[in-house]
Amino acid sequence: MIPTLNHLRLLLRALFLGVLLALLTVSAVVLWVVLSFAGTNPTFPVDCAVVFGAAVHAQDSAGPGIDRRVRAAAELYRQNYITTLYFTGGKGSDYVESEASVMRKVAMLYGVAPEHIVLEEQASSTWENLAFSEPLLEGCTSVVGISDRYHLARIGLLSRMQGWEDLALYPAARQASVLFEVKSVLREAVAILYYLGMDVVK
Repeated sequence: MIPTLNHLRLLLRALFLGVLLALLTVSAVVLWVVLSFAGTNPTFPVDCAVVFGAAVHAQDSAGPGIDRRVRAAAELYRQNYITTLYFTGGKGSDYVESEASVMRKVAMLYGVAPEHIVLEEQASSTWENLAFSEPLLEGCTSVVGISDRYHLARIGLLSRMQGWEDLALYPAARQASVLFEVKSVLREAVAILYYLGMDVVK
């Protein structure tokens, strides 16, 4: 059958509605990410903090993300708000040291005692950060997750999907550049949609 003008109009309308729905969905998730910037207003002190890894730069130096996250955790530690810091992050293919190992070095520079640091060095994603850290936290009666503010919505979602009980979330005080944060928020929105889609498929 040869498509008629009405068929083409219906097709264009369907495409338009599909694109509009996709944009509205992404916009809603972006808003969710932004509204999660402040974290969950944790009650301190807590026993343990899970600090999420970020990029390691050349020569095993800490990237800005690691510095922001570790500094926030170290400041809470020095105020006796946190007893033990759990650094989670594996090894990139181009680097010798894991994210967690580099985070430990930074934390010690900020005054964290090495005996109050535990490393999880296998994770390569936020999902694995949570899954691989949980068994290490058996002795903790209270836990807070620390990361950049744009990362908190995904951490909260995945922790609930994995069965964590209301993981408290705390944002790094220092912020990345505006351009970097815009890119990061969009990336987080896509990641959240991916995990939501995978959950629906299951």
